[in-house]
Amino acid sequence: MNRQSNFELLRFLAGIAVIILHFNYLPSGGGALEWSTGISYYVFLVLECICITAVNIFILITGYFNFDKNVIKVGRLIEL
Repeated sequence: MNRQSNFELLRFLAGIAVIILHFNYLPSGGGALEWSTGISYYVFLVLECICITAVNIFILITGYFNFDKNVIKVGRLIEL
């Protein structure tokens, strides 16, 4: 398969958006949404609404590039 840099860039940006999403809402109570007040709360809320779609984009792009790989390498699982 040829290299498609536009999809790679979108996947990279989606990964950054997922990191922002985790920053906004940490389950341990340390997220930006819980500690912000006023206008910053609404900025973080809008940012979360935008970044939540990044999870679906990241999964779709990863699945698109890995759909034709029928070989499962056990060595990679052991290395992990």
